[in-house]
Amino acid sequence: MPNLIKIKISIISVFSFLVAILTPAHAEAPIKQKEETQILDKTDFKLYAAQKMDSYNWDKEELICLKRLWGKESAWNHLADNPNSTAYGIAQMLNETSNDPLVQISNGLRYIEHRYDKPCNAWNHWQRLNWY
Repeated sequence: MPNLIKIKISIISVFSFLVAILTPAHAEAPIKQKEETQILDKTDFKLYAAQKMDSYNWDKEELICLKRLWGKESAWNHLADNPNSTAYGIAQMLNETSNDPLVQISNGLRYIEHRYDKPCNAWNHWQRLNWY
């Protein structure tokens, strides 16, 4: 079953890439976000994040921290919107403009690495201050 989810994520990633490079810049982008979101669910988002974390060389403990952090921030909802700020999406990034959960996860992981080095440091910060 996890392999099937990995295959779905890989197919979606390749499809998204192809659409991006084959769509003329002046043309209206095809509406694929809803379809991708329907294919993926919160379990798939977590698996995608785990796969992306491999490139950061973070261990399973870091994945646990990330799941807790984004569970508190957005409940892994790619449409989560903070009415008190511009925070949006799974990672609740300020000024996030993408509705694509895969982009949100990638952006969130880059932010965590840049600001906190790893997810457990971000989670510890969140536990102290209720934000990261």
